[in-house]
Amino acid sequence: MSELRNTAQGLIVLQGNRMEDLRDLTLQWLGRQPLHPLARTLFLVQSNGIAQWLKTSLAERGGEPGYGVCLGTDVALPARFQWQAYRSVIEAVEGPGRVPTTSPYDKSRLRWRLMRLLPEALDNPLFAPLARYLRDDDEQRKHYQLAERLADLFDQYQVYRADWLNAWEAGDDILTLAGNRQLPVPE
Repeated sequence: MSELRNTAQGLIVLQGNRMEDLRDLTLQWLGRQPLHPLARTLFLVQSNGIAQWLKTSLAERGGEPGYGVCLGTDVALPARFQWQAYRSVIEAVEGPGRVPTTSPYDKSRLRWRLMRLLPEALDNPLFAPLARYLRDDDEQRKHYQLAERLADLFDQYQVYRADWLNAWEAGDDILTLAGNRQLPVPE
């Protein structure tokens, strides 16, 4: 186990706009700084699709890049990683159980919160078209699908349009576009 402790640890940041170049650089770095066979490596990626591509690409052998196998590799999205880091710091200071396992803004939690809030919103005349759409939904399938889609949108907004969420939280019904142009949210 002493070898495991001597393994270089730290944060390596690789940025670029070509996944193949980033993969090649990662393989070169791992070749120069091999990890202990039981050590885990964590990669942060922007999407689940990129996560799957990275794991497959690191494992490829016959089709070139890769080591033939991809074990001990964890891939996480930045928001989930950030929440886990926040949670571990708070719990190290204040003790275990102080912070929920998942963020209140996690997509799965948002889905159920929206599912609970939908019936209240449907009483508002502004949502009459939505109320008509959801009217004959005894099994709540449409409600669930709508909550799922809305949660997905808000999850995307957290990553790509945090400025919109901040404006809406402040009570400003605006959309900020390129060039810092602002438009009112359409009715």
